[in-house]
Amino acid sequence: MKYRVNLDFDAALAANNPNLKNDKYLSELEYIFFLVNDSCENILSTKLAYTAEYLSHLSKLGFIKSEITNDLKEYQNWWGDLTDFDLAKTLNSKCWLASWHRPLEDMIIRSKDDVVLNEIKFYRPDQTFSGIGNRLIQNKEDLSRVSYPGVLSKYVDVKKTFGVTYNLKTREYYIVENFTNSKGQFKGGRLISLSDLDVKFNLNSTIDLIQSNLPNSEISKIQFDNMIYEDEEGTLKLCPLVELNYRRTMGEVIFNVTKILGEGTLHFGDKQYLNKDSLILSPSFVKNICYYNRLK
Repeated sequence: MKYRVNLDFDAALAANNPNLKNDKYLSELEYIFFLVNDSCENILSTKLAYTAEYLSHLSKLGFIKSEITNDLKEYQNWWGDLTDFDLAKTLNSKCWLASWHRPLEDMIIRSKDDVVLNEIKFYRPDQTFSGIGNRLIQNKEDLSRVSYPGVLSKYVDVKKTFGVTYNLKTREYYIVENFTNSKGQFKGGRLISLSDLDVKFNLNSTIDLIQSNLPNSEISKIQFDNMIYEDEEGTLKLCPLVELNYRRTMGEVIFNVTKILGEGTLHFGDKQYLNKDSLILSPSFVKNICYYNRLK
């Protein structure tokens, strides 16, 4: 099977155009295909040039060797399925989620005129990934710098975020702790279990809530993000289901890398944990290095 890593999936949803192509993110992240690929028969359709040395390096680490072609015709989308465009738009929409689940006083806004600001808020565009476009809103001027529509939420002191990837048919799941910066942008993560969380998390009730609001019963796999925050009194609280995704996620990358390399942490762009034992997973031409630190 031949694939294109369509990291412009969310941009296509935002533009309401399933045929939209934007290679902006490909040079930085297309290589994650190699970290997740599960068959030597899968082929990456790409404009980029990956060296034999880089591909051999990944193969020696245990990743499945992938074929590469510059033929950009007749491929399957890999990051997100656009076959049912309306379904993809709905399930990945922050606004759709906020229409039935508002844990942080979430408000759907379509222009800055929809808002009266009395306190600091946090804004997320309707269609995005890895926190791209998220912004702290401190005044009306900040609302002139975001894309609409989107969701405005109560700003809280986030201590931890974690994503759950769940198969609704088999009931199998895994949990990934996300490393993020102050803007909520993804910087890496690690595989964890329910017992690693600092608060009680009722996974079954969250799944029941999601299933009761899904547009159909044929959906088999979803991913959703959650966070733990500290309130004004210093108490840790859980905010479940702050984002829902119906596509591949960086959590899947972390899950597969951990399966191959053993327990550890994956880092994107943040060099503070880079050391002589770090396993470099990104090609040399990326601006933001990706590396894995095995647990010693």
